[in-house]
Amino acid sequence: MVQKIMVPPYFGPISCWKQIINSTILWDVHQNYIKQTYRNRTFIHSANGLQKLTVPVKHSKIKFSMLEAKIDNTIAWQKNHWRSIQTAYSSSPFFEFYKDSLEQVYNKKYTYLVKFNFDMIKLVFEWLDIEIKLKLSKEYKFVYDDSLDLRKKIDNKAFDIEISDGDDDEDFKEYSVIFDLNFVSIFINYKTKTVKNFTIFS
Repeated sequence: MVQKIMVPPYFGPISCWKQIINSTILWDVHQNYIKQTYRNRTFIHSANGLQKLTVPVKHSKIKFSMLEAKIDNTIAWQKNHWRSIQTAYSSSPFFEFYKDSLEQVYNKKYTYLVKFNFDMIKLVFEWLDIEIKLKLSKEYKFVYDDSLDLRKKIDNKAFDIEISDGDDDEDFKEYSVIFDLNFVSIFINYKTKTVKNFTIFS
């Protein structure tokens, strides 16, 4: 199995998780942090359409790595994100199954963005009942030999354009799901068993 190089996203879109599930991932935490990407933002499907949730990051004139990215907790972002998720999904079929574990993460205090993102990634694997062992980079490398480099795919909406292979689109049309959608939306609306049966994970 070819190793894939990725940067840990804030949940990430469905098409991102297609690359994560059943794959060997090396998480690059030493690449320079890039703002306005899936590194610190995600989308939920609200009554008014797609709603962006952004984790505020302390910025500096000096470049810093994903590992060094600190969250600006002077902004009540966790409270706002959790409230937005509750508003969007409280009436969804399986919200009750996942709200407690999700709320625990939003109630936990974080200093570093990467810790928050990894806790969310671990939570998704827990929901899928899949064991996960995080493999992190030890240094930044511009090129990884014999690996599939997907680091740029986490920038903006590159995942939606380039990773979809056609067949998966048909699977999700049945459920009125778009590839921008936050992965948690699938769980809340269709529950784990259904999610695991989607061919996007095959």
